[in-house]
Amino acid sequence: MTKRSIVCWITLLFLLILLTGCALGAIDNTWNPSTSENSWNYSQEIVVTENSGKTLQGYTVPVSLNSSNFNFSNAKNDGSDIRFLSGDRTLNYWIETWDPENKEALIWVRLPSLPANKTGKILMKYGNPDAEAMSNGEKTFDFFDDFEGNNLNELEWNSESAGGGLVEVKNGICNVAAPKAHAYDSSMIYSKKNFDINSMFVVKRMKVTTGTDARGPLLRQGFIDQIDSKKNEIKHETELANESHVNLGTTYRKEKNTLYDVTDVNVPEGEWYVSGIAWYEENGTRKVSWFKNGVRDSKMDFASNDYVTNFPMHVYLYAASYKDASKNTGYMAVDYVFVRKFVEAEPIVKVVSAHGEDGVSSESTFEDNSVNLSKNNYGDNSENDSGNNSENAFENSSGNTSWSGVSSQSGTLPKPQAAQRSKLNSESSAAERVVQAQENLSQNKTSSSDPLFPEYDVNISEIRLSSPYRFDFPTLVEELNSSGIDTIFLSVDSKDVWQYERFVKMAHEKGISVHAVILENISCTENRAGDTCQSSLDTILDYNEKSLAPFDGINIYVNSSAGEGSKESSIDYRTLFETASTEAEENVSISASLPLNYNASRIEETAPFVDFFIIRAYPSEVEELNSVPGIVDTVALGMGEIRGAGSRGIIEVSVEEGFKDKFSIQELFAGLSDYYSNDPAFLGVSIFNYDTYTALPRTEPDEKSFPIPGFKVLPVLLAGLGAFALLKIKRD
Repeated sequence: MTKRSIVCWITLLFLLILLTGCALGAIDNTWNPSTSENSWNYSQEIVVTENSGKTLQGYTVPVSLNSSNFNFSNAKNDGSDIRFLSGDRTLNYWIETWDPENKEALIWVRLPSLPANKTGKILMKYGNPDAEAMSNGEKTFDFFDDFEGNNLNELEWNSESAGGGLVEVKNGICNVAAPKAHAYDSSMIYSKKNFDINSMFVVKRMKVTTGTDARGPLLRQGFIDQIDSKKNEIKHETELANESHVNLGTTYRKEKNTLYDVTDVNVPEGEWYVSGIAWYEENGTRKVSWFKNGVRDSKMDFASNDYVTNFPMHVYLYAASYKDASKNTGYMAVDYVFVRKFVEAEPIVKVVSAHGEDGVSSESTFEDNSVNLSKNNYGDNSENDSGNNSENAFENSSGNTSWSGVSSQSGTLPKPQAAQRSKLNSESSAAERVVQAQENLSQNKTSSSDPLFPEYDVNISEIRLSSPYRFDFPTLVEELNSSGIDTIFLSVDSKDVWQYERFVKMAHEKGISVHAVILENISCTENRAGDTCQSSLDTILDYNEKSLAPFDGINIYVNSSAGEGSKESSIDYRTLFETASTEAEENVSISASLPLNYNASRIEETAPFVDFFIIRAYPSEVEELNSVPGIVDTVALGMGEIRGAGSRGIIEVSVEEGFKDKFSIQELFAGLSDYYSNDPAFLGVSIFNYDTYTALPRTEPDEKSFPIPGFKVLPVLLAGLGAFALLKIKRD
């Protein structure tokens, strides 16, 4: 073979492989069941109906499989080929139990959003022998630990011990132990993360006695105050053989109440069971319930606003000896723990029969799902591998305000000043800025945590939180700093406004401003609402006057077109704004959050008393507001009135309006910034609902999938080899 032929063959081979790589790289990384590596042979619909009358965000629902609704022989023996989809996006899930021999399984699926009293559908796919396990507890729950390895995860837990108490992790089991016969020996682990009310703490646990005293150790599981354990606590305490003596203790602001010997766990030592404590609020009353193996024990139900707190708390586990120093040594063995959101009337989950098969649909709530689980032994799921699943908005979803992230042109929001031009408002197009920002991002990845808006720079400077203690504060600050956020809009309960002082003070120490959002859940134009609205405003003003950490701004949430209702029994919103403007300190901003149906003519009357407006561009009865033209047309009248009054406005966009990924939202931000680039009235764009936003995938339009590991570098490698061969031939 001649040298020329060799050169031609090498060149042809290189071009062929390079073209193949480009073709494969063009494949979008979405669910594609037609390809061989995504060959799922079976699918079933799962219908989920919200049952509490509340929009649920990031809620995990149990999917219970049995012989009546699922053919286990069609799936892999370990269930690793199970997938759950909403549209063309996979949902996060975790397999708690999978028992094909007894034809029982329990799988938890996380839904980004489930609208109040609405029904949505997800699709369960299975029957792919080549599929790898994607079960992932950390992505499914608000908190999860299955204690892999031989050390306690110090990033998630704090531990304390007294006397001979100790905490040890071995072979995927955590032992919280009181191993010596000393009075007051104890050990405890508690989460670094805080959780709001309407949470459930679930633990797969086992009691083990090691001493001669058959009573064994005293064990506790519950919620505890993040600062002072004596201030707020909810504890489920068990003692004696088989944990036959169960106490329920609650503390609210050091006011204690204890129910003694209210039930019997009745589980022999050395046998696993699942214990769950639900802490929630229903119809204005705070409650506690306890579940054994998923079944609610009504004897442990307790309701009280005097003894049950609503402050955010850690979860904890505790083991101790008795005060009399008897030989009641032992430990609580823990296989896994998780925290999930909880409402008393949980969603109804129905598994529909498999496509192409005859089957029986089963409808069940969480309690009903778990009745079957009490028949099995809650086997170890440690073999389930983790995977990178992504979530998108649940079908037909809509939600309530819990968070806003604002793309602002002027950073924090002081008293009215001339609007400044944003970095986004340059001569380049939105698409060009996307590319440039992505290139900048790829060149600068020194941050230890992913920014909330990582795709490209939208100059985020404000967020809205429904609870100040929902996230670990240092982590929250790190996320805000990485995303350029320096202002928090905080939903405030004016009945207990002083609970926020510590958070506001910590935020100020980190250079973060905090604005109080009030009157979200009431219309001040309704009959007999005037006194309540005025009182709420007065409470915030009084707090600002007396507090060490006053709010930097007050945002009044308007829930109707102002002017409705009886003048004798309601209040004009203008009166509230005028009062706030007059009585607030000079450096405190006043703002108005307006619904779409707000009477635009009232904006001019309100403008002299506020520093800026927020227009809530949702919900729309005509179409989903997820495009630049749709939003611009919808808010045009309001923005025109704001512009004419010489004020400024933020446009708040709902993530529930059909967005498939973060990129589509960022693209919308850039488009709105382009449209309003020369408008001095445009202050920025905010996001409605943080939970749903963070659950969305980070899909980018040029995102590529390479089925062969390392295929991205293969063309480059071959190019080098080709060049080397050519040089070699030329030299010879």
